[in-house]
Amino acid sequence: MYKTIAVSMFAGLMAISMLAGAETGSVHSITLKAVALDSGQLAYQMVKHKIKSPSGKVEDITKRYSQEASIPGPAIVMTEGDKAEVTLEHGIKGSNDPVSIHVHGVHYKIDSDGTMKILNHVNDQAAFPGKPYTYKWTAAAGTAGAWPYHDHTFGNPMLGAEDKGLYGTLIINPKSGKVPALIDGKVQNVAIKDIKREFILWMNETTFWGMEVNNIVNRQVPLWTNPTLGARENDLVRFHVIGIGTGFHTFHLHAHRWIQPGTTHIVDTFNIGPIQRESFVVKAGEGVGPGMWHYHCHVLQHMQSGMMGAFKVFESARN
Repeated sequence: MYKTIAVSMFAGLMAISMLAGAETGSVHSITLKAVALDSGQLAYQMVKHKIKSPSGKVEDITKRYSQEASIPGPAIVMTEGDKAEVTLEHGIKGSNDPVSIHVHGVHYKIDSDGTMKILNHVNDQAAFPGKPYTYKWTAAAGTAGAWPYHDHTFGNPMLGAEDKGLYGTLIINPKSGKVPALIDGKVQNVAIKDIKREFILWMNETTFWGMEVNNIVNRQVPLWTNPTLGARENDLVRFHVIGIGTGFHTFHLHAHRWIQPGTTHIVDTFNIGPIQRESFVVKAGEGVGPGMWHYHCHVLQHMQSGMMGAFKVFESARN
């Protein structure tokens, strides 16, 4: 009898465990398209993004994105435990070259590597004209952070065309819903839901390329080159800085300080190389107030070439 009870309890616990595992995250159904811009550069465009919750509810968030292709491409935001099926369409007119998405940070099988058979020895994992390709990603525990995604095939079946603009950002938020930050002189955890704006800055040779994720109105705004960023005084703002290309940079934001990720070190400058990335949270204008605060690469030649922008902190509406 005791054996029967033990087996039943074990089976029940396994069933609960399996159910809990099935309820751990949402499923993102995403369609991106690679297109050519009038400038001759290439870019990713969001076609569709739907999220299916563990309870089965489907939310279409496509309208959060710009209707136009942009550099950097759309910022895809997920949470640890989520999965994604990302379909890429080929929309580069006048070309039959394959185009792909190779992602960093998250988990995926070899058939979602975003490379050609010459590299992966399995199959061509790219979109061709009239023939999309679907990738499957898992934002497993431990994958939180801002990660690049980029082409790995167009124009060169081994290298791809990220240098022409085919790159974007994948933001994985921790399942805890909190991130560490330096606020009012103290290191503390802040809720992601309280972060008003997120600024993504890609450091590409001698230019910043930007994207804003505005959490106030749930919209994404392409900022293009060397943008002026804006926030209200005392708002929580998260920066994601990523390197691409061949240059090595030193990012500096005037008058603001933050903690180096994974430490309690207070910094206002850090180094960025190709595909290196760093995310941090600041309280806009903390200790300094409103103003037009400069950000730039601290490599002198890059600064002289115009690699700079402004972080405009407006007076708080509560003042």
